[in-house]
Amino acid sequence: MESAGVIFLPGETLLIGAGFVASQGAFNPLVLFALGIIGTSAGWFTSYYIGYKVGIKWVKKHGRWIGITAERLNKTHTFMNKYGSIVVLFGRFIVPLRQLQGYISGSAETTLHDFYLWNILGAIMWVAFWGGAGYFLGML
Repeated sequence: MESAGVIFLPGETLLIGAGFVASQGAFNPLVLFALGIIGTSAGWFTSYYIGYKVGIKWVKKHGRWIGITAERLNKTHTFMNKYGSIVVLFGRFIVPLRQLQGYISGSAETTLHDFYLWNILGAIMWVAFWGGAGYFLGML
């Protein structure tokens, strides 16, 4: 839900807590890792699909009301074509970019192949970092 931008929640806090609980033997850390990746990736794929199917049409029709001109839209497309992989990979670590990234990538018409690859790699890094932090803190 958080990764799809539906609710702005501190996903890091949840992963740290789950990692801590896993370190106490109450939860399998590999299950935590897998569920974290699946959950956060599913949210981003959902928001990517919505952004791809609805976002660009909506922006072209109503963007002028929120300051999005054709020129700004072209700049966004150029930026995402050049740096989109880095934005998707590391965007998970930046609030509120994490919650909006799927919509942005879909609306910018990032290819599903590129989005898929960098989304999964970013999810692995994000879950490993925050879940691992909680796990190792619990081991102290």
